[in-house]
This record gives sequence, structure tokens and C-alpha cells, in this order.
Amino acid sequence: MVSLDILRSRIATSDSGEGKLESGHVPALDGVRGLAILAVLMIHLLQSNNQSTSVLVQMLLDIRNLLWIGVPLFFVLSGYLITGVLFDTLGSPTYFLTFYGRRILRIFPLYYGVLLVLLLLTRPMHMDWHGQAYRLLTYTPNIPFTREWLDNPSRYIELRQLWSLAVEEQFYLIWPVMIFWLGSRRKIFMATMVGAMLSLALRTWLALGGYGPENHTLPCCMDALLFGGALALLVRSRYRDMTLRWGAPVFLATAILTLIEAFTHRRFDWGTSLYLTTIGMTVIALGMTGLIAASLRVGSMAQAICSSGLLRFFGRYSYGLYVYHYSVDCTLTLPIRMALEGRGLPKVIAILLSAAVVGAISVVLAYFSYHLYEKHFLYLKRYIPNFKKNV
Repeated sequence: MVSLDILRSRIATSDSGEGKLESGHVPALDGVRGLAILAVLMIHLLQSNNQSTSVLVQMLLDIRNLLWIGVPLFFVLSGYLITGVLFDTLGSPTYFLTFYGRRILRIFPLYYGVLLVLLLLTRPMHMDWHGQAYRLLTYTPNIPFTREWLDNPSRYIELRQLWSLAVEEQFYLIWPVMIFWLGSRRKIFMATMVGAMLSLALRTWLALGGYGPENHTLPCCMDALLFGGALALLVRSRYRDMTLRWGAPVFLATAILTLIEAFTHRRFDWGTSLYLTTIGMTVIALGMTGLIAASLRVGSMAQAICSSGLLRFFGRYSYGLYVYHYSVDCTLTLPIRMALEGRGLPKVIAILLSAAVVGAISVVLAYFSYHLYEKHFLYLKRYIPNFKKNV
């Protein structure tokens, strides 16, 4: 996902919101990323049947099935951080070099390192890539009107989650050029609003036309990325204080609306919900934007929660967790569950224990991956110019 260094966002601190920007790490944003990865982990590692005779258990299952909203939260956070960095460096002679150089050092080593290892294991593990290897190597597995991104090379390797990394990389190619071309805060903000509305209109047209959900493509989920970008501009303007005050109410309102819709219609997923594939995704993206705004407000409950050590820990290793956890899940979850149930444990206990074990293994893998491999590439960022302006 987005890199840790970009979390050094520049937050406006004057009473009017128009003063100098203050460089510094924002711990709460680490926690926001931690919330996002925990949501993704829970929906994947706690997978089971979706029906229960118990009202309480059924409610918990329905809530679990909503946790894919961790992905839109990642998107909004990416849009916020990336737009902030790009806007802050407008005017730099190394604008593109700085952005793309630092992005490459953070994202490419793990992504392509994992793909290279898997490609080398193709023959020994008898893997079949279904033509997906080339798309994964070019960050294009999420091509519209195709479903090849659902195919995996092996029953033990899960790569479907990489569609979201493809969305972000495609956004990184387009958005820096757009910001450079537009040049001013007002024009960039207008572009975020127009782009978000076009994304909503496109999803609606596809859904009503019977084409099926295309929410894995950049055009159909870019409203989340662009709402994050709009937030980055607002907190760098005279509307900063008002924006942060409205963060929590917006988040709570959209959460209530989403829960009502989900519990009313029960099946709340991309393939079955017309509401979700149209206005619902935009509502959720707006809510995630509100959550990030609330976490930026000094002294707020959201900031206190997101600044907790546990959430920040998961946020720090979220990229590795996102890449690794699904394959660990495919390899170990079912055998562990069967072993536990074979010892007479209730199914719900077996599910929870297996999720805890697989989650812990994924954390250990992500931890050592970062410290033994990824971190060494991050040291190279010192050789890339990092100009920032006051706005």
C-alpha cells in the first residue's frame, strides 16, 4: 500500500488554516492504516458459512462480511497522503523524480520480489498462472470486464488481493501528472470532485445496464482515492478546522446508513447489491474520508484510538501483511481448523483459534520481511531529493 515515509504529511497549524505547514510524522495515520489491514485480515481469516440460527452470531457474521471496507479506507488514505505530498512539492524541479523514485523504492522490492520467487517456483510447485503472470508484472490484473484476476496459480497461493495494488499504481501514474498540469489548489480540488462524480456515474451506468460490478477497476473506485485527495487540500486551506470538526459526524452518519442498508438487505456485496455498486461505494468512501479527518483532529477520540500502539504496529507492517496473509491463509487455515475440530473443539472456537494462529504467522512474516529485506531499499531514499514548500 502507500509507504510509511509518506505518512510524514504536512499539517496546517495556523488558526485560519492558511499558515505554514508543519513537517512531522502523524501517528494517528499509522493507526488508520492499522485499522484498514485488521479489517482485511478479519474478513479473510474468519471466513466461514454466512448463515446461523443464532441471531447474535448472524449479526456478527454480517458485520464480518462488511469488513472489506478496509480496502476503501486504504484507498482514501492513499489519496490523502499522495495528494498532500504532490501538492507540497509543486514547483520543485525534481517533482516527478522525487515522487516516483520514493514510490518505487517502497513498493517495487516487496511486490516484484514475491512475484519473482513465485515464478521461480512455478515448475517445482506445478503452478498454472492462467496468463496472469504478465498482468501481475505490469500491475494490470484488474482489466475491465475480465475476471482473470480471480485465478490463482496454486491452491496454496492467493494473489487476488493484488487488484487493489494495481488500482493504486495506476492512480500513481495518472494523478501526479494531473496535479502538475492543473497547478493550483482550486483546480485540483475541482478535479477531485468531478472525478469522484464521474466514478459514481460510471458505476451506476454499468449496474443499470446489466454489465455487472467493475469495482476492481480504477475508474470505478477512484472516488475513494479522490475524496482522500480533496481532504488533503482542505486541511491545507482556511477550511481546515471546519473540515476536521465535520469528520466524525460524517463518519457516523455514513456508518449508520451503511449498517441500515446492510442489515435490511442482508446480502451486501459487490455482486448482489445494486445500492452498493452505485451510491453505496461513494457513501462508504465519504465515511472513510470522515474517519481520517476525525483522526487528524487534535484531542479527538478518533485520534486517541488511531494513535494507539497496537494499531500503529499493524499499520507499520500493513504492506507486508497485505501481500503475505492471504497465501498463508490458503495454506494453513483449513488444516488448522480441521485439526482443532477433530479434537472436539466447537466450530466457532476452531475458527477463532485458526485465525489467531494464521494472523500471528502473517505478522511474523511481514515483520521479518520489512526488517531483513524491505528496509534496506528504503535507506536508498536518502539519495533522492526531497523538496517541500510552504503553502
